[in-house]
Amino acid sequence: MPEMSQPHIIETPGRVFTWVDVDEHLAHLASIESWPGWLRSVSGWWDAVELAVEAGTTLESVESWLQDAFGAGSIFRKGGQLMLSMDSIVAGKTASLEIIIEENESGSESARRLPLWRERRIVREIANELDRPEDSFLDDMQIVAFHSFKGGVGRTVHAVAYAEAVAKQGKHVLLIDADLEAPGITWMYRSQGRQIDFAYDDFLSLAHGSNGNDISQVVDTAAEFLPNQRVRSFNNGGKITVMPSTRNSDLTPPRIEPADLLMHPSRSPYFLTNTLAELASKFEVDLIVIDLRAGMSELSSPLLLDPRVQRVFVTTLSGQSLDGTEMMIRQLGRRAPSVRGLDPASSVVITQFREDYHGSEVQEAKEKIGRALFDSIGLSQNEDPAVNATDVEVLAQPILSPFREQLLALPRSWDAVVRIISSLEIGDKLDPILPTFPEVHSGPEQATSHPADLLSRRTRLAQHAKALVFAERVGLSNSSGFLAIDPLKSLVGDHRTELPLGLVVGAKGAGKTFLFAKACAAGDWKSFARGASVDGVRVNAPILPVLEPTNLQSEDPTTQHLRDDFARRYAGVDNGATQIEIADLLKDGLLTIRPDDELRWRELWVRTLLAAAGVPLSADLSPFERIIDLGKKARAIFVIDGLEDLLQSVNSESQQTALRVLLTDVVAWLRSLHGRPFGLVVFVRGDLVRRAVPQNSGQLLDRYSRYTLRWDKEDALRLALWVSIYSEALVSDIIPDEVPGIELRELPSKLYGLWGQKMGREKSREARSYLWVPAALSDFHGQVQARDVVGFLAEAARLSQSQADWTDRLLAPPAMRSALFECSIQKIDALKQEFPDVRASLEKLQNAASVTIPFTLDQVDLRSEETTVLVESGVLARDSDGRYWVAEIYRHGLNLKSERRPRVLGKR
Repeated sequence: MPEMSQPHIIETPGRVFTWVDVDEHLAHLASIESWPGWLRSVSGWWDAVELAVEAGTTLESVESWLQDAFGAGSIFRKGGQLMLSMDSIVAGKTASLEIIIEENESGSESARRLPLWRERRIVREIANELDRPEDSFLDDMQIVAFHSFKGGVGRTVHAVAYAEAVAKQGKHVLLIDADLEAPGITWMYRSQGRQIDFAYDDFLSLAHGSNGNDISQVVDTAAEFLPNQRVRSFNNGGKITVMPSTRNSDLTPPRIEPADLLMHPSRSPYFLTNTLAELASKFEVDLIVIDLRAGMSELSSPLLLDPRVQRVFVTTLSGQSLDGTEMMIRQLGRRAPSVRGLDPASSVVITQFREDYHGSEVQEAKEKIGRALFDSIGLSQNEDPAVNATDVEVLAQPILSPFREQLLALPRSWDAVVRIISSLEIGDKLDPILPTFPEVHSGPEQATSHPADLLSRRTRLAQHAKALVFAERVGLSNSSGFLAIDPLKSLVGDHRTELPLGLVVGAKGAGKTFLFAKACAAGDWKSFARGASVDGVRVNAPILPVLEPTNLQSEDPTTQHLRDDFARRYAGVDNGATQIEIADLLKDGLLTIRPDDELRWRELWVRTLLAAAGVPLSADLSPFERIIDLGKKARAIFVIDGLEDLLQSVNSESQQTALRVLLTDVVAWLRSLHGRPFGLVVFVRGDLVRRAVPQNSGQLLDRYSRYTLRWDKEDALRLALWVSIYSEALVSDIIPDEVPGIELRELPSKLYGLWGQKMGREKSREARSYLWVPAALSDFHGQVQARDVVGFLAEAARLSQSQADWTDRLLAPPAMRSALFECSIQKIDALKQEFPDVRASLEKLQNAASVTIPFTLDQVDLRSEETTVLVESGVLARDSDGRYWVAEIYRHGLNLKSERRPRVLGKR
């Protein structure tokens, strides 16, 4: 009795004209694991298709499955022989193809699979990955292959730029033009008037004719003639040697193709790449860069399908180029995935776009390509994808290389092209994917030392960073310097000749209280300016704290001393008001002043300023008259912080009025005073401003946007370097005050001594440390909080104290990954304490333990308004499917599991 057809629906082909269509459809079914258990292999011929089946398989079983695979009525019998009806017409009749069935006695058949796009024999293992190479390349050689789905996208230019950037590091690069049909590098090289003694097609021919795996003739011959083809030499020993595609000046198809080298049965499927690595070792090369043929070409497949090769895809924003690149990446992810930690991850360079015109298109391309890159990264055995999501995310970020008019019509010669590449600094764009070499960071930043000394410096970093986590507690106790980021420099630099009046806005943990404390520790405006490394400040006045956070009140008497000193000098009394007295004055106003009485609130704020200055009130003069009188004999800069302690979440109308009047009316009134005797700097959270000034908060925040404390990824790196040097844990010839002036391109190398080049050994296939840390700590708006950076350093340094085998850096990668968990937990706890409004939302997420990110609102019982707040805060991001993702810095603290998807959903 015939077996029943499979219960699920099998995808059927479109038109079936020849055996090629049959072959491709059966290969497709194998790749999606839709073969029945009895089918072992398929071989297609021009007049028949041969099926190797398990012994005992019935003819009815084969017929039934083929009917499902090719559609009802497609299979018929002719004299007891199965036939497949075709769509082609022969002599007015429908053609057919004979189905030949052969039993496989062994019960299985293993075919030798090669790293080619088209499998020579179709077997069920097509659904599996190719067998991995048994060993790494000789001498751990690094091979980088540049590929593009379409030509004309800038692939060759970026390959040359990559080689140039590596050679500038003092390394020897072998640059190979493997585009055997439309060579670009060869054209440039030949146009320079250079002689070609040895080419890539020579290499292929020698390797093809070698005796099995004996490649001595190949390597020796190439090494003999390649020295004549050096095109670049640098004073530091760096050099580039070119292997053009051919010596032949005529354009002819290649006689020997890369795939031909793999047909020898005794050779490794990775014979081509292994031989290249051995040649590079013999020729004392540090790195091989290969410019491949565009498209789905077998000229490129043996290199692209070796996971040990770093694949760099170049694409424009055009739909065809992007879609083709995504398809290539996903196919490689299925057939030869790059395993994190073992293989270099694939990269994508997006080119030929205008930064001022293609903003949304670039963001969409980043998301599209980022998802493909993320999905193509394989995991090592038993690896939890959620634990290392940050690592994979960093590896999945496309590189952006904007449009440059000079690239529209490149000159012919090598030197002219290189001059353009250098002038446009294209190599700098490729820095995140450049290779690393252990010896690069020898020098002052090197962390290697005696274990005891390394332990003491790790301990010192842990202690200093922990103290800086709540930096306001140490800010008043000393007048040492601090990291002067751009907003602070703008605040001071904009007020060189007049006292400052305005707001310093920042999220919790952005450093508002730290700067408030440092201003108080400085005592006057000029001293504060010196600490910020801003010169030319001519105006000066004492800094007078009015309101301070509650966690400062019992830590240091400095703020009270400032008020008392001012009172004795200018008010003729012994003491200014205490912090408790000032707070009581404002609390009484919240209870007694009508919510709509803005004039009374302005008067109360002025009374508060006078109280801080020690000026007593009198019956004959109003507070406004008293402060005008004070301004005739004294100058002062009032500073206010800790409003969130007094006003909580600004939910009541009275609290909103109080804050609105301070931020708008009081500032405007002080600005109107003749001679501008007083300054006022209010440190405040942005969410409080938006609630207090709901109608015009955008305009108000924009007015002071230059002073907003936003820490981006570059600022995070500078802060990490500053803390490490400030704590005297990092051995460096840089002093803390010099950190703000370091060029961005120099920052990564300055941090090698802190956390190494990569999140692993220097030649490992891990993410770069300087990219990993900001990615792990940033929210979905790309913002990093200063408190999270120093908290991360403190925890990572503490955990590194037990990592004795990591002697080349202060922070060991395992400790850094573990520190992220602890920092995330602390961040969620702090959010719940500091923002009562989001406590319930965060607890709903924490209680949704069975939910996997991304999630929908109904899965976590969140209301849309709650979600809006979390999205605006950078905690969540919504994708195009309406699902929500959680930033890594929050995810661990919320104890949520995540799919293997990249976090490229940032604010547009």
